[in-house]
Amino acid sequence: MHIFAHLKQAYLIVSSQTQQLIYMNPSAQNLLGLKQTTIDVQTWNTLLLPAIQQSLADDEQQFFMGKRNYRITSSLLDIEHQSVICVFVEAINDQIQSVDYFYSLLDNLGAYVYCKDKNYHYTYANQQVCELFNCSSQNIVGKTDFELFGEESGKKLKDEYDREVIEHGKVIKQEECNFLAHLNEYRYYLSIKKPLFNSKGEHEGLFGISLDITDQKNLQHRNFENEQKLSTILDNAGAYIFIKDKDLRFKYINKRTQDLFQLTEDEILNKSNVQLLGEEQGEEFSKTDRQVFSTGKKVTCIETFKLPDMTLYYWTVKIPLLNEDGEIDSFIGISTDITEQKELENDLVSLNISLNEKVDEITSLKNELQKQATQDVLTGLHNRRYFEQSIEVLMAQRGNNSLSLLMIDVDYFKRINDQFGHSVGDDVLKFLATVMNEKCRAGDLVCRYGGEEFLIALPNTPINSGLSRAEWIRQHFNQRAAKEFPSLPSLSVSIGIAELSASNIDFDELFKLADNALYKAKGNGRNCCIIAEP
Repeated sequence: MHIFAHLKQAYLIVSSQTQQLIYMNPSAQNLLGLKQTTIDVQTWNTLLLPAIQQSLADDEQQFFMGKRNYRITSSLLDIEHQSVICVFVEAINDQIQSVDYFYSLLDNLGAYVYCKDKNYHYTYANQQVCELFNCSSQNIVGKTDFELFGEESGKKLKDEYDREVIEHGKVIKQEECNFLAHLNEYRYYLSIKKPLFNSKGEHEGLFGISLDITDQKNLQHRNFENEQKLSTILDNAGAYIFIKDKDLRFKYINKRTQDLFQLTEDEILNKSNVQLLGEEQGEEFSKTDRQVFSTGKKVTCIETFKLPDMTLYYWTVKIPLLNEDGEIDSFIGISTDITEQKELENDLVSLNISLNEKVDEITSLKNELQKQATQDVLTGLHNRRYFEQSIEVLMAQRGNNSLSLLMIDVDYFKRINDQFGHSVGDDVLKFLATVMNEKCRAGDLVCRYGGEEFLIALPNTPINSGLSRAEWIRQHFNQRAAKEFPSLPSLSVSIGIAELSASNIDFDELFKLADNALYKAKGNGRNCCIIAEP
């Protein structure tokens, strides 16, 4: 072995019988960046040994370790009457700089970047992952989430988050929650995980990027708690608090305001000042209400409320509220009875400012959460959850009128994704959504139900009209898709149409009728519309 010790080339000597490392010369140790003359068992068995065995058959093999690529050639020799494998190791220098630069980018990405093999073992972890577990990349590579996160979180990561990617080749984007035992805390992440392929196009694992959104989730929880607290504050505040729309109708009142009118909440909401107080008294309040919308600014004033036996005086602040488009569509009013409580005025000024800020925060959060809960991110259509909630209302309200349900499916959509990529597939779905929206009325319910499948509920529409609508969508999609996607094969849709006419049928049965009709359309060669049999 002393001959290899003096060589500048890097060599490993491996027993051909036991497949264990016998000797590593100093050049190899330096080249591989090892501090010791040994290699840990996990790295040896999962990385180096398979490459060495493959190189005996293929003459040359490459492997990746410590952020560098290496090339090895192996041969069988007899050294000191022992059959060994002599392994020559060299770095692929022309890639080192670009590889180092690439991994430097990953280390400074501000997110957790990692790869796993098909056995759920880590094969790569960037610097942020290493910092999370306070250990080096070499101590992470080869381990599973069971070893890093513990039994409970490891099982959850495998079964709920990673299995669909590693075993079914799906791309996922979702929120994840893991418990970090060594930090004794839960962390929330927004993760994107995709299948990982080798140079031969073989699926060999998972590539993931996770962004820590723990602070944002905690903020959401705090906002929810603040909203509950705010409702309690509003109902117990020493003031009359209300919200009115542009038609000067009450849209919200706190408990104190309700008691003032001596009416129920339902008797007050959606009523104007004039309807509640009469022409003379109502108009006095409406003057400053209109001033909020005409000026777009906060209005402060003293208002009077006349009772048969006395007159009450209020110091009122009216603050405009902006909708998601930045337009003033309502205002919040806070009235303090200064007849007997004039001394509370200064305290309420501070409270008004705080309430204004809180209302803006809650309004913005409610709008965003409502949008996320009801809208499909890709197409902008309603999502499945919103559709299933709304269709029950449409069915209940239809009376004796007919309701048609269209089930639409893009023909050969998997072929589009497989041959042209998911991005092109997404563009096709968005284009179909545009075509459907153009033909649908304001009262129609258009939904992306899942994947390439869409549903359209048409109130007050008999089956023949539903068929006409379906044919319009099918023909216009065919014609316009040819111009929109000239590089793709001919695009088409199949449509199943079902009618809700009997009062005792529910949505599940209506769905099955449309689904069966769609199945027949597919069986008839696709690119057609089929009416479901009653």
